[in-house]
Amino acid sequence: MENMYDAVIVGGGPAGLTAAIYLARANYKVAVIEKERIGGQITITSEVVNYPGVMKTSGTDLTRTMHDQALNFGAEFISAEVSKLKTDGDIKEITTTSGVFKSLAVILCTGANPRKVGFTGEKEFQGHGVAYCATCDGEFFSGMDLLVVGGGFAAVEESIFLTRYARSITVLVRKDSFSCAKSVSDELRNCRKIIFTFNCFFVA
Repeated sequence: MENMYDAVIVGGGPAGLTAAIYLARANYKVAVIEKERIGGQITITSEVVNYPGVMKTSGTDLTRTMHDQALNFGAEFISAEVSKLKTDGDIKEITTTSGVFKSLAVILCTGANPRKVGFTGEKEFQGHGVAYCATCDGEFFSGMDLLVVGGGFAAVEESIFLTRYARSITVLVRKDSFSCAKSVSDELRNCRKIIFTFNCFFVA
């Protein structure tokens, strides 16, 4: 049957690539469908130092190696965007911008995309001063003065986490109050390293 696979993996980030490696190595017919860049969000990270077994690499190099491994075992890669999934019945249908694919299983590894602020230079400095994951990149900013944009759970919790590394943290909140639980914002208010300001907007 044309375009029929044992498994179709939606998403070509580290999770999708790992699934492809294991399945293809087990001699399953596997396709990975990725709408953007193979490797996912980690590719904007210039240094990866917390991946088990790898002392230091870049997100691009790490996922390029994973991609090559999957290819070597026979996985196929399709550049397309998934628009519809039909998962009832034994044979699943995946409708994409490159056609309809069928499989016995569908594995969703859609990952995440950071919400961009939109200031001048944001794209150019991704991975070189602009970061979207405190847990991933916080150590790189040890002893620095940092700026965090946002007033929800993610921004507040990651600001608190960054106090382990940063000299100081300024939190810019667009609204007139935090939008997370009071218990979380109270913890931030008690952090000596953190100052915050409300009703703040980027204009460039």
